[in-house]
Amino acid sequence: MQFQKSTDHAIRILHYLHRHSAAGEELFTAQILSEAVGLKYPSLVKIAYQLKKKDLILTVQGRNGGYQIARPGHEISLYDVVLAIEGDLKISNGFNGQEHGGGGDCALQKYYIEVRETLIAKLAGKSIADFDVVA
Repeated sequence: MQFQKSTDHAIRILHYLHRHSAAGEELFTAQILSEAVGLKYPSLVKIAYQLKKKDLILTVQGRNGGYQIARPGHEISLYDVVLAIEGDLKISNGFNGQEHGGGGDCALQKYYIEVRETLIAKLAGKSIADFDVVA
């Protein structure tokens, strides 16, 4: 399992918005935000759309519009970001975190469940405000 680059970019976007909203700056245009986090404009817009769908950022339309964080950074876990970009975590192909009855792989499936739950707990236990991400 490997997270997409867009998950890392999403964390950087949210951390940037968190850090600057704490400094009193609220709205950032896509152009300013893309330059600040080192993303091409189309990539930023695509990621921002996914974050908006999961209520992690807000958008304000119009001439003075832009993006802002939807809630304080300490309330947004890394797992929230992973869910927004990656969807539900899967440990292996065809395995969705549920036990399957019978078969010789029952012990393996139980182990996968444990690994998945541990990873989710670790990601849910850290917020974007917990890291000094260079954006």
